[in-house]
Amino acid sequence: MPKVYILDDDLTYAKLLAANLGKAGRFRNEVFDNHQALFERRSEEPPDAVITDLVMPGLSGIEVTRRLRVSDPHLPIFVLTAHGDMETAIEALKAGANEYLTKPVNMDELTTLLKRALDERPLREEAASIQKVREEEFSVRAILGRHPRIEEARTFVRRIAEIPRPTVLLLGESGTGKNLVARAIHYSSPHSAGRFVEINCSALPSQLLEAELFGYQKGAFTDARESKRGLIEVADAGTLFLDEIGDLSRELQAKLLNFLESRRFRRLGGTDEIEVSQRIITATNRDPEELVRRGEFRTDLYYRISVATHALPPLREVKEDLPLLAEHFREVFNREFRKQVGRISPEALEILSNWEWPGNVRELRNVIERAMIFADGSELTPADLPELGSIEVQTAPAETETTDAFRVPRGLTLAEAEKEYIRQTLEVCGGSVQRAAEILGISRKNLWEKRKKYGLLD
Repeated sequence: MPKVYILDDDLTYAKLLAANLGKAGRFRNEVFDNHQALFERRSEEPPDAVITDLVMPGLSGIEVTRRLRVSDPHLPIFVLTAHGDMETAIEALKAGANEYLTKPVNMDELTTLLKRALDERPLREEAASIQKVREEEFSVRAILGRHPRIEEARTFVRRIAEIPRPTVLLLGESGTGKNLVARAIHYSSPHSAGRFVEINCSALPSQLLEAELFGYQKGAFTDARESKRGLIEVADAGTLFLDEIGDLSRELQAKLLNFLESRRFRRLGGTDEIEVSQRIITATNRDPEELVRRGEFRTDLYYRISVATHALPPLREVKEDLPLLAEHFREVFNREFRKQVGRISPEALEILSNWEWPGNVRELRNVIERAMIFADGSELTPADLPELGSIEVQTAPAETETTDAFRVPRGLTLAEAEKEYIRQTLEVCGGSVQRAAEILGISRKNLWEKRKKYGLLD
């Protein structure tokens, strides 16, 4: 049964409130008439929720809320007052209160809100845990390597992370870690209050990509039965990562430029301007200056996205970091496959070091993963490694195959194209609804509804 601490300098009122809450048999209540007694008791037995009066001798309810929130960011806290006003309510909520209620309290309302807050706490803690794992997984420390050019990349991430809403262009061959650097910027920044949202500009036809980016209003086109937020809107206060920006159509380039200049846009079929504030990170494995010279990319858009540019080195240019990276992937797949492979043999490392790695770090990861799958001993040996020559032949077609898998035939309606894209995204994710929802920039519930709508639940 949840334990609720009630703090009020009017002890009679506190006891009356505790008695009313206890009638339903849902809560165990303890009352306190001063904050020192509450904090002393809390150090012995932490509560599941706290209800505090606003105006009290010594510490106010707002200050009590602040102190409680420092050590327990998910504790349900309710502030009660006999003299409510909007300014005080806002201050209490900013301090971390879940609810701000005026006396005399409606007990049915308080009980319902308290139960809801207690039910939501495990979800909030789980979300915070996932966020913490992601922050560690994609922190600056995740950019591994001792080469000066890798240190330059880490320095770039730290500096960009300090800026509230920069426009960034990441250059580099496929597999050099542009996605990792983009996520490191987001998760290392104190200005990332929103989500990290990514989309591959080469993965969708221009018409569907426009709808995904800018969203649309109900009735904007056939089958637009409800309004939908675009990824730009979803990424508000966070980071929008546009991968393969060099493949963006000329029509969408013009629209993207207008958005970047004003940070305002309209949904398809809409008339209201929507303003957002976010970090924009773009990336390409092509030479943008060459694209500009050939007339395939707008000069003004190139200047707008290249405010802060960084080129990531291919693995062959930082080969001294290869043993570190290889050992890192060995540890990753040791945990994933529950194996006890202690090291990579010197002979295997020599073979890996002599390869040119056209697929860069992604190729190295795949090679170590395949080797770990078939390794039986306590170390990886040359016998465990796949034939690297065969990997070289497969690298380019593999990328082409991934791109082709997301090509949608011409002549489809927008709804048909969306159905096909969702189907192929689920295939690429191996049926993982969570991963597919993250790639599509929508919730699991929204993805389930779309799968049901398009008959993709089987």
